[in-house]
Amino acid sequence: MTTRNPKQEGSILFDARPQVGPCPMNCSQCFYNRPGAFYVDINQPQIPTPEEVGDGICRMNCGHDSNIERDKVIACAKQYKHFFFNTSIPKFDFPGPVVLTANPREEEPSWMFPEGTPIPLNLMFVRLRVSATNLKFVREAVEHFTRRTIPVTLTFMAYYEKQPVVPQSAIDELAFLSADKFYVFKKRTLNDYWCPTDEFMIRVWGEMLQQFGYLVTLCGGSDKCKDCHNCDSYYWQTMKRLRLADFCEKLVNQ
Repeated sequence: MTTRNPKQEGSILFDARPQVGPCPMNCSQCFYNRPGAFYVDINQPQIPTPEEVGDGICRMNCGHDSNIERDKVIACAKQYKHFFFNTSIPKFDFPGPVVLTANPREEEPSWMFPEGTPIPLNLMFVRLRVSATNLKFVREAVEHFTRRTIPVTLTFMAYYEKQPVVPQSAIDELAFLSADKFYVFKKRTLNDYWCPTDEFMIRVWGEMLQQFGYLVTLCGGSDKCKDCHNCDSYYWQTMKRLRLADFCEKLVNQ
């Protein structure tokens, strides 16, 4: 039996990754590229059988990127009944729903849709990496995507190299927080990190909700996917939208 991502225990999600070796995107603090941190050997493909996944949803590329060796990724995905793709490269031509990490280098401005660009029907949601030092960029990105009615999931960064520096601007913005309230060193699933505190995450998410509405959500609720349901709920909504578009196209072409 294929090793299951421990975060997915109790959920309907399964990971698959046909690529091997480090991901060339090399995003900051990536636990996939960090030696020994990923839950399986990255020099071997991670491909559960269709029987293992069953009626669950296969998440292509928890590690690596679905737009790299994309033909291999698509061929792997098609053996499953339900699947979606994860990428930090804004190319959406996949035969199924797509999650885009829009700011893989989170201390730089997020990628955004050029003015007038149509929104792909298969875009499940946009994922934004959040830190104490990029709140301005995140707010700009959330405004951009929610204005286009695209769901946004905030994923708060954890750091393994060193304790993150909390700038005075973040302390001032989140008025009730002091610098020692942003991160705590602890084990998250398998590895030890400087992790965002619940207080930090809820404060930022609450402000985003108040300003931009319910299209903004938070990755997690705990360290387990079974307590979150963002991926599976947005997957079904996206599939419903794609089926509707296919139905309408068939009616037009009759």
